[in-house]
Amino acid sequence: MNKASEAPAVSTSDMGARGRRRPARQPLLFAITLLAGAATAAAAVAPDTSDPLKSPECGAAQLALERNIQDAAAGNAGARDSLAAKRKRALETCLGPQSGHAERAGAPPVPIAVPSPSIDPGPGKPAAPPAAATAPPPVRIPRPVAITTCDPGGCWDSEGRRLNFMGPVLIGPQGGVCSIQAGAVQCP
Repeated sequence: MNKASEAPAVSTSDMGARGRRRPARQPLLFAITLLAGAATAAAAVAPDTSDPLKSPECGAAQLALERNIQDAAAGNAGARDSLAAKRKRALETCLGPQSGHAERAGAPPVPIAVPSPSIDPGPGKPAAPPAAATAPPPVRIPRPVAITTCDPGGCWDSEGRRLNFMGPVLIGPQGGVCSIQAGAVQCP
């Protein structure tokens, strides 16, 4: 037979823009999916050793305590005596040894009193009292000025100043444009 007839048929979708055959993507995608699944399974199987509540020792202590509670409920006198010891062992194994003082969770820390530092002025120098600060002068808030009367050439304000019209705008005594709001005039 002819070698050309033995070659597998290649569809045009497997060919690139330059006529080269593209690599198959399905095996690569399958391998990536397989690796991701294996990593997830490995993470789920690995025990969490940072949490003492999930340690095997804690599980054994809890199991022993449960058995002792069932024996005490059944009426076994020896089980009642060792129940407190089993509870204490389970607490210490799962939660750690007690520090000796109980503290409420979320309680604010106890304030610590720190004495004020005393500064020695040195030998022969008397401590001078701090200079008294003088109060700043009061801030002058100007009273609002009202328009009293107007004529065709301008208006008079409540302080006796003449404000002249320049078109539709009032001009103040110093030549600045005045603003009028609800009958009160503000001139620079």
